Amino acid sequence: MKSNYINGELAEEIDGKIKLVRELDKSMYKLSLKRCDKKAIEKNARIHSYRIENPGHGVPFSVPRNTHRKGIKEGIKNIENAFKWGVENFDPEKFEESFIRELAGRITPEFYDSEIAIYRDISGRIVGSRTIPPQPYKFKTREIPEFVNHIKDNLSCPEIIKKIETAIYSHLHLARIHPFVDGNGRTSRILQDIILDHLDIPVPIINAGERHTYYNTLRKAILDWNNQSGEEKKEVTEGEELFYDFIAGKINVSLDQLLR
Repeated sequence: MKSNYINGELAEEIDGKIKLVRELDKSMYKLSLKRCDKKAIEKNARIHSYRIENPGHGVPFSVPRNTHRKGIKEGIKNIENAFKWGVENFDPEKFEESFIRELAGRITPEFYDSEIAIYRDISGRIVGSRTIPPQPYKFKTREIPEFVNHIKDNLSCPEIIKKIETAIYSHLHLARIHPFVDGNGRTSRILQDIILDHLDIPVPIINAGERHTYYNTLRKAILDWNNQSGEEKKEVTEGEELFYDFIAGKINVSLDQLLR
């Protein structure tokens, strides 16, 4: 098994655990237990995905008098609804850019008149990053079509590690392209999780307390990718390897949760 992005030893460990999960006794009790574990992992990931971008808001049920309580609940509910819709509608063979816009529209409905998001038509900025996202004309005519084709092509690969790398690719590059006025991080993480769920792989949980580590690895991956001539680059950069290993490590931990 060859991995292009994830560390070889980590990839082998993940591959082995996936095989163990799939070989578990399929009795109704154990099957139900694993489904409950998987749902708990997914729900936890939804909450932390919101908190990563809203570190000062806390969690509504742990902070009873939180003044942001209503907004927090709505934000988490939007992410959960987007994930549910995505899981029900994701088809790798029919994956189109409209899926991304519908996903984003459900995550940040306050920005749009319908459930379908529209791409930004102004220059974007990734908060706290030295990199500048591609201009609207470039990402609409070139980068989004290439992004969609890459996902469709690579999810047809028989190797599970390649498919996991494709899920992480969707996270990294949708965040890099930054096609919407807001909600890009949440949309990129949820798209990744939808792909993983389609593969029956437990989603990674990035704890809110790890937001600085997460953002630093993400920013370095984007910076290194941009510095190597973008689409024409040949080698995997250090930043990309760090980001892929960070997310893959989180998937590895979620697999441990299912196997405990």
